[in-house]
Amino acid sequence: MKNLIVLLCCAISQCTYDSTPPGDAKINDGKPLLMIDATGFAAQRSVQLQFTDSMGSVTLQTTAEKTDASGRFFYPLYMTRGTRNFSITIIIDQSGDGAISTGSGDRKYTASAAFTADTEIKKLSLINTTDFSAN
Repeated sequence: MKNLIVLLCCAISQCTYDSTPPGDAKINDGKPLLMIDATGFAAQRSVQLQFTDSMGSVTLQTTAEKTDASGRFFYPLYMTRGTRNFSITIIIDQSGDGAISTGSGDRKYTASAAFTADTEIKKLSLINTTDFSAN
């Protein structure tokens, strides 16, 4: 009878049923989060993120990292659990030549900061200047 009720509810509300939901440890798995909000750039430009956290250096550079149609780059960057100190470099291909560099009119931001807990969220607000800085 219980299964029939679940199926009936799902059919009516178009929900899904997970017979093996994640446990509390997985649901409450907090990681430090750096919310990057960069504005004022050219639309659809490639972005390179290079950061160091407690596990070492990681470079992200794919076509998925781009400014949006309005020239904004809004990106949640989750650090490895246990990270307290980190450094980050962001380079935006402002010139649109397809090359990520610091000498062709592209924009670069570099910073270091710290988290106090795994559940902390830091917001990094940036605006476009020659080598841009935090707002």
